[in-house]
Amino acid sequence: MRSTARPLPLSEDDAWPHTRRPLPWLFAALLAMIFLVPFDAMRLKVSMPVSSDFDRFLVIAIVAVWAIGVALGKPKAIERLRPSGWAVGMIAFLLVAVASIAFNVGRITNLGEWEDAQKHLAVLFSLAAVFAVVSLNLRASELRPFSVLIVILAVITATGTIYEKKTGYNVFYETASKVFSPIATVEPSPTEVNPDPATTPRPTITGPTRHALSVTSILGMALPFAVVLAAITPVRRRRILWGLAACLIIAGALITQRKSGAVVPAMALLVLFILRPRQLLRLAPFGLVALVVALVLTPGIFSTVRELGQTSSQDSTAGRTSDYPAVVPDLLTRPILGRGFGTLDSERVDTYRIFDNEYLGQLYQVGALGLLAFIAMIVTPLFVARSVLRSDDPVRGPPALAAGAACLAFGVACSLYDILTFPQAPYLFLFMAAMCTCAASVEVPAGWTARVPVTMRRAVTA
Repeated sequence: MRSTARPLPLSEDDAWPHTRRPLPWLFAALLAMIFLVPFDAMRLKVSMPVSSDFDRFLVIAIVAVWAIGVALGKPKAIERLRPSGWAVGMIAFLLVAVASIAFNVGRITNLGEWEDAQKHLAVLFSLAAVFAVVSLNLRASELRPFSVLIVILAVITATGTIYEKKTGYNVFYETASKVFSPIATVEPSPTEVNPDPATTPRPTITGPTRHALSVTSILGMALPFAVVLAAITPVRRRRILWGLAACLIIAGALITQRKSGAVVPAMALLVLFILRPRQLLRLAPFGLVALVVALVLTPGIFSTVRELGQTSSQDSTAGRTSDYPAVVPDLLTRPILGRGFGTLDSERVDTYRIFDNEYLGQLYQVGALGLLAFIAMIVTPLFVARSVLRSDDPVRGPPALAAGAACLAFGVACSLYDILTFPQAPYLFLFMAAMCTCAASVEVPAGWTARVPVTMRRAVTA
């Protein structure tokens, strides 16, 4: 029988941003890094035996603060009963990734691919660490504030990206270069708004990332939060403001002139409409008003949409799909565990083909078993949060709905390019997955855990 138990009401005391707890502030810093800092183009000026990537130090800080808190054993006011299986997908993919390397030790050694494998495996463990710590420490009362933060950061990213297209000035790279110059080196911005049509058919607009596809992905994943906030607010003025934010985010994605700039946001909106059609239809009049204002602010958006369908924009798709048949022998040679996780180096184009499809890339690297685990990692957040995706709970329901739509948008983006090569979208996806886990968790006062009925413990997975 399906349980009707609901999570207990929560106190909003000590919830971010009204808290001195360090972890929520580090989570906010992580989101700010994803949306505002070109961290994958930065290297800290320190000598280390491993890569000195900027994001690694923030991840280390997050894990260290969490570990110190656990070691000190500080009493908790709230116990969180997480849904069963919340980390199954992530654990499965980690295990398969390690196994694929272990079973291909000889080949990886002979081809000199250890450095690539170790680097990508370190990134994967960093992603897993972020997912675990956020899932274990984020509070349900903090879901709404973090949703607002995501929209604000996405609006800043979209505004900067539009400005980059209009002026050729990448404010994210230039600001990072000035702010972090004492401690880090920042690569030059890849921005090129007036390329030679003979060599580069489209301008290169990247925002705070190294590739346009990456910035369109994080904007598309942030879009559901703006739409959901517009849907749940009872104040008309706020509804229009959130609608304007949504239109600005869409404009920022489209201005890159990449198909993903249209596909990823469209998929996020489609998921929201399927799950909550009445709320989305109620927003239609406000959406039209916001769209008109957005078009006034970015008058070149129509030409951007038209350029997405031009022949020149089809070249990259045709180029990579023409290589697909040639990789079939490699897939058949190692169908179960592939060639080893992280051994597909996009920079070694003389040896490896560029798939621009993360699913095919995972099939190539970790085989059919790894591909299934990768898909499980994407859908697990929706599975564990299924009881709250349509919930009327104002604390959990809207953030879970937005985060679930963002996870599916990430799944769609995986089919458009090798998404794990660029860390912004994977970091954001796992933060969204942690939000789903948090929304589906039952929270009770500390000391009540042993007396919570079994039906309530399982309510969120029923």
